[in-house]
Amino acid sequence: MRSDINMPQPGPGSIIRTFKSNEAFLVLCVQVAVIHIGLGLIAPILPLYAQTFAVSITLVGFLLTSQSLPRVFVNLPAGRLADKWGAHRLLALAAVIVTISAIGGGLAPNYFIFLLTRLLQGVGTGISQTAGFTYTATVSQRESRARYMSLYQGSFLLGAGIGPIIGGYTAQYLNYRAPFFVYAFLAISVGVWMVLRLPDPRLSGNRPQLDHGEQPGLLDATRQMLTHPGVMLISLIGFTWGITRSASRNMAFALQGNELGLTEGQIGLTLSATFIMTFIALYLVGTLADRFGRKAVIVPSSILTAAALVILAVAPTYSLFLFGAVAFGLASGISNPVPAAYVADVADEEAQGMAIGIFRTLGDSGAVVGPLLMGWIIDQSSISSGLLLNAGLIVVVVLIFWFLAPEPKMQKQPATVS
Repeated sequence: MRSDINMPQPGPGSIIRTFKSNEAFLVLCVQVAVIHIGLGLIAPILPLYAQTFAVSITLVGFLLTSQSLPRVFVNLPAGRLADKWGAHRLLALAAVIVTISAIGGGLAPNYFIFLLTRLLQGVGTGISQTAGFTYTATVSQRESRARYMSLYQGSFLLGAGIGPIIGGYTAQYLNYRAPFFVYAFLAISVGVWMVLRLPDPRLSGNRPQLDHGEQPGLLDATRQMLTHPGVMLISLIGFTWGITRSASRNMAFALQGNELGLTEGQIGLTLSATFIMTFIALYLVGTLADRFGRKAVIVPSSILTAAALVILAVAPTYSLFLFGAVAFGLASGISNPVPAAYVADVADEEAQGMAIGIFRTLGDSGAVVGPLLMGWIIDQSSISSGLLLNAGLIVVVVLIFWFLAPEPKMQKQPATVS
């Protein structure tokens, strides 16, 4: 199947042409959408289900973050194995792990067992996301890669948006355990489908047949990536974005809205507007980055993010606060897929999985430390100070990236996946 190497205008027609020209990529996007429908299934009932184990709210809160912790440790090995064994095999393995974790969650007799299933789920989703990005990088070409990454990440949001509706009604009409079994069914179904339909992405016609057995070990490969300026600079961008999403969007936005005297409904509308704008921008930005270059999109979108955080920090009225949230969502949608395309562009083809593993590890590390850092700043000063410092961090990091990071060269060559 030929990879779409043209430069279509953004829109539904471009999306359809991309999927028609690369069936393997369509299978991948369906997989990630279904997996995230499953994740969304349990999101609305997770705190309620956890409370049935008669534990404190603190332990309930830990369950909400426990899935992120394993990702910090599995991204690098997953990226390495994707390079060596093939991302398609890692995706199937991830589906099996997620299935086991979902069944275990539905059958969990106590909090401790349920926590273990959440950690296992983090392992599975971490492997799935790193392998998925690697697969996308492998079946796309540099001149169309940002568009592919946009569609792949848009599949995340689509699944995550559908899942809570299904999960909420499933729990309402059955019980809190039922969504976990629905999740398990979806996960194993896409796992089987991938085994049957998802080809090895490394077998594209224009790629040399690499002797993967002669590749360096994990530690040597990690050292090579840590000394790669392009990979490390874009990973620093990823680390900053991890902090921004977890600390500002997921934590400080609601707190600042409360300080402003907004109602719960207004705060909810603000967060929804953020995600809606992110989703809309995702389907438009890929073609822009493919046409004008990665840095030409990453730098302005990062500056827009910093400006939006400043508006949110100082907004005196709800209308201005909502405007800042919309600007943040737009910038987030623009910037999300392009760094992943950049890291795949600057890495050698046989090391793309490892480079993406480094990038995701730093991003997930930022997501872990972000809320802790933001909480400390708020305790010491104010919510506005936390948002302003976050904006300043973004500006400093993106300027370093702008002056020091190389711009990947575009190479137009067809790719086929059999």
